[in-house]
Amino acid sequence: METLECKGIVRVMLPAVRASVAEAMHSDFGYNQEEIAAKLGVVQVAVSKYLRGRYSKRIASAKAYIAKHRLADSIVKGIASGYSRQQTDKAIDELCERLVSYPAF
Repeated sequence: METLECKGIVRVMLPAVRASVAEAMHSDFGYNQEEIAAKLGVVQVAVSKYLRGRYSKRIASAKAYIAKHRLADSIVKGIASGYSRQQTDKAIDELCERLVSYPAF
């Protein structure tokens, strides 16, 4: 059974973190959508939506908070320097857990 906290992570924080990471990977390091999708473990269509800003206002608000405080920077740098998928997933999980108390959900 999902708790409210889990739902918030899955529905808001995880997409917000992934969108932040995808945007930085694309703009700062020149990764294409397929490369970003492979690194994040999502489909290319999801990356396309992240890069076009096609997500809810709650996700946009959380993403803005993440960007303002540069919370995804270490994940992006880790990926660019060769993080494995497991390392990437762990870093994203840790950030999502820290953001659980964010009032976006």
